[in-house]
Amino acid sequence: MTFATPFLPLMTLSLPIACATCLPDQGSAVGQAQGFAILVMLAVLAFMFLCAGGIVFTLARRQKKHAAACSL
Repeated sequence: MTFATPFLPLMTLSLPIACATCLPDQGSAVGQAQGFAILVMLAVLAFMFLCAGGIVFTLARRQKKHAAACSL
């Protein structure tokens, strides 16, 4: 059974994303779902870290502007 998805190039790759204990048969639908679940979790984590970094960067920039305004 095949599905038409925009992720077709990713589905043809057989990347060992999960460890050998968790990963079932390479060609099974469960294995592909586990691989995509791991990629989605990594994308969510990357987004969260980017948001946290943006907040820190914004606070540092505001602190620098405030320090420059107070020193005048």
